[in-house]
Amino acid sequence: MAGARAHNRWLAEFITGGANPERRCGVALLPITGEVQAVVAEVRRAHRSGLGAVMIPSMWVDQPPYHDRRYDPVWAVCQELRMPVLTHSGAAPRHEYGDHLGIYVTEVTFWPSRPLWFLLWSGVFERFPGLRFGVAESGCWWLPNLLWFMDRLYLGAHGGKKLSPFAELSMPPSSYVDRNCFIAATNTKRRELAQRYEAGVGNICWGSDFPHPEGTWPNTREWLRTTFHDIPVSETRQMLGLSCAELFGFDLDKLAPIARRIGPTPAELGQPADQAPVTAAWAPAREVGRHWLTGNDFPFVGTAAPTPGSTL
Repeated sequence: MAGARAHNRWLAEFITGGANPERRCGVALLPITGEVQAVVAEVRRAHRSGLGAVMIPSMWVDQPPYHDRRYDPVWAVCQELRMPVLTHSGAAPRHEYGDHLGIYVTEVTFWPSRPLWFLLWSGVFERFPGLRFGVAESGCWWLPNLLWFMDRLYLGAHGGKKLSPFAELSMPPSSYVDRNCFIAATNTKRRELAQRYEAGVGNICWGSDFPHPEGTWPNTREWLRTTFHDIPVSETRQMLGLSCAELFGFDLDKLAPIARRIGPTPAELGQPADQAPVTAAWAPAREVGRHWLTGNDFPFVGTAAPTPGSTL
């Protein structure tokens, strides 16, 4: 906790005292498995200092898992102060891997996403409807199948009662994800965008992963053009900025002059001024959406795939 407090003080000074503070949201480190009152106090202190979110460990190791009710005061204060809670890729049981890096990178996204279903099935999102929880730097390729699987369990015979007997979930899991969760999906790939109607367009927040070598920098414009050239402009704006601005409380009026100066504009991403063909091309996938809920077939079944699908 002492280390986290020192980092959080430095971060608040860096953001509030630096250039263009309106462009940054500081994410406080939060050792949530510590003494609960101290954790709650640090959330409040971080908020007063100007930080806008908290990062909790992806792994609780030998401490109580995140379905434990001991964490409820922490969820409550984060909801009260509108401080989104995030996990982040990186943590894993590395002692198990030896020199086999492939094992680590294959399952590294499992650990930060794991708290999502701990919070969901234990009723945290039911008890705290205003809590926002996000998974960072883990892509979003895993989300559509996870939503399909959890909804299928919940909507099955007695699924809700069997799988969350003490939580009294009132909605299918995908509804909680839409209301409470977001995915800070670094370097979102074409394959992931093709599944955005299943993942939820509003749940995806694009990231550059700057300055990591696997990130988009220094070729971010080219990455965006290659990835978003045939995605509808309204959806592009949502994933590249608007969802993030809403989550972390950015002032769009203050950001507007910067956006006008640095872009990118739809034209710079190769998006046509006439959006009608783009919208029509994606209409089958949008109509199908979450096929397990809409009752529609998979997109493009029995027909030639439209232009967007042909490049995925």
